[in-house]
Amino acid sequence: MHRITETRTARGPGAIATGLILALGGALATAPAMAMDPDDPDYDPLEDDSLWEDGPPGPGQVDPEDAQTTSPELRIYAEPPEERDTPLHHHDNHLTLDEDSLNDGWVRLRQCHSGLAEISRMSIVYNEPNIRGLRVASADEVEDAWAEDDRVVVIGVTEASELCVEAEMRVVESRGNGEYVLENGPFMRRFLDGYFPMRVTLTLSWGDLDLSLEDTIPERQPGVDVRGFEHGMILDTTFEGELETRIRLSRDE
Repeated sequence: MHRITETRTARGPGAIATGLILALGGALATAPAMAMDPDDPDYDPLEDDSLWEDGPPGPGQVDPEDAQTTSPELRIYAEPPEERDTPLHHHDNHLTLDEDSLNDGWVRLRQCHSGLAEISRMSIVYNEPNIRGLRVASADEVEDAWAEDDRVVVIGVTEASELCVEAEMRVVESRGNGEYVLENGPFMRRFLDGYFPMRVTLTLSWGDLDLSLEDTIPERQPGVDVRGFEHGMILDTTFEGELETRIRLSRDE
């Protein structure tokens, strides 16, 4: 789905890029700068002291004091969280299924990010065996953005930045007897040991495939809006901690 505001796929055969881990382009650390090699496969920017400077976070940057919790336990907001200095990140995913999706698991993905914190460099990393045709569809208010193998790299992110990527992703699992499951997660917005509020929207469009929504995890409840339609469904929630989703569909065969 990695560090410096990174999103990484985690579990499931085709998990959408999920865990958003926030780092800053200049703030917080007081230890002496120790440069590390960014090309090292094990490179972790959150452990690279050369990325940090003394002083408080600037406007739009993440302050660990703003973290609601240090626990990964899921907490769903029945009401939107109170306004904070840290922007509320919105992770908006639109998946389009066709007949082939039910046979081979591949869907069309359009994924958009907004409400990001200021950061000098951001990577969105996907599960390489389950992603293809990855490209940047649009990038507003950033210095540069490009797709590279299994990731999208963005330079110069601000609070006003909005990024959309498109790809094909293998995420549909057939359970037989006309049952199909899409699992994703964990979604998270994390910095150091703190978890921050985050909004996730999952929209599925299946056109005339005659599918029906059976159930979701999390289920519909205060703070989790689940709506099923003839040709699709929407799940929308704001939370902190780690969110895993499962959408179960059925079709008469």
